[in-house]
This record gives sequence, C-alpha cells and structure tokens, in this order.
Amino acid sequence: MRSNEERIASMHKRAAEYGRESRRRKVLIAQTASIIICLAVIVTTAILMPGFRSSTLAETATGEMNASIFTDSPMLGYIVIGILAFLLGTAVTVLCFRLKKWEQEENSKAAYD
Repeated sequence: MRSNEERIASMHKRAAEYGRESRRRKVLIAQTASIIICLAVIVTTAILMPGFRSSTLAETATGEMNASIFTDSPMLGYIVIGILAFLLGTAVTVLCFRLKKWEQEENSKAAYD
C-alpha cells in the first residue's frame, strides 16, 4: 500500500501531465487554425484576382493608369499571389515557432514546480 504522500505525489504528477497535454492540444489547434486561415486567404485571393484584374483593365481602358501592376501582363497578378503566399507562409512559420517556444517555456516552468 502506498502512503498518503505517495498518493499526493502521484496525483500532482497526473495533474501536471494533464496540464501539459492540454497546453499541447491548444498549441496544435492554434497552429492548425492559422494554417487553414492562411490557405483560405491564399485561395480566396487567387480566385478573386482575375475579377480584380478585369475590373482594373476596364477602368484603365482610357489610359489613365498605364503604370498599374495589372495592366500589361497577366503574369504580374500571379506574381503578387506568389508574394502574398510567401508572406503568409512566413507568418505561419514564425507563429508556429513562437507557439512551440511558448510551449517549451511552459513545460520548463511546470518541471520546476
């Protein structure tokens, strides 16, 4: 039979494991949500880009905005999408690394308690 101190220590150990698992789940949910949101922004922008380009061409038919990024080449719209996708990917990567660092700091704090 275990003593009361052993039971209490076991209970604290299980509570700490549960807390770590809960924090890990929250970080995983935040990472997954940020990736899904970024993919949705990229896909939405890619879908809306041709409509934006055609409306821009209609407005520039008079020649007032010849320096516009979308007037001369349809490839420039895809370049903008690529740059936005790269920036969103970078933002997600930085967010995931910060969440992982936060999780490691929380685990190290829990280890000292």
